[in-house]
Amino acid sequence: MSASVEKSLDLLVQGLRGYIARQIPPAALETLRRPPGPPDTWDAHSTLAFMWDHWNDVFRHSLGFTERSLISELREIRNRWAHQESFSTRDLYRTMDNVERLLEAVDGKQIFAIRRMRIETMKTLMREECGAARGADWRYQVWPYLLCGTSALGLGIAVILFFNASPGAWFLAGMIFIAMMRIAWLQTVRESLHRFGPHECSDCGCIIYTENCPYCAPGSWSRDEFPGGSVTEVHPRLARHQAVRQTS
Repeated sequence: MSASVEKSLDLLVQGLRGYIARQIPPAALETLRRPPGPPDTWDAHSTLAFMWDHWNDVFRHSLGFTERSLISELREIRNRWAHQESFSTRDLYRTMDNVERLLEAVDGKQIFAIRRMRIETMKTLMREECGAARGADWRYQVWPYLLCGTSALGLGIAVILFFNASPGAWFLAGMIFIAMMRIAWLQTVRESLHRFGPHECSDCGCIIYTENCPYCAPGSWSRDEFPGGSVTEVHPRLARHQAVRQTS
């Protein structure tokens, strides 16, 4: 959650820099009380604080009270993020929605990136609040065990009757039951991973089948899963994405 909040604030700052440059000429900017350095080096705290401090004399002419409220709330969110407080999915969605609305007001080009992130977060929030995920979990977990259990029972009875209920027949029937339960467990794991359907990760752009993108957290993959090399070697698009993030 914190990483998503950080990225949302970064997109906000990128959009506000162009807006500030359009509203304040460089010569006039030097006469205002501002953070050290040029505006393109300001972080979220400095940018939002500057807009808040100079609202009446600069920004109220192009923005309204709604945008002022958004700036106030985003300053609070940034402070929470700086103090490493936890964020719920609702907090994350509200943050992205506020960022999108403020970028829309200042005609920021980053609005498309934050909109994609907000939509992905909205899907997660709907699953959490509407209980769709919990209902789907129950159905996906029951049917493999029901199917495999019925098959194991039928095969076990057939084996026992064929071998006249000998001790070996009972042992074989037990092994069949264990094997079928193992298959059922593997099926529930597979269904839980793929039930979200294929979609594009809003961060790295890779096509994924899970709720959280595994490519954005390469440390979760082992080298045994990629015998041809590392994760970035197998996924060139991910390698390019990581290179851009490191240079930005």
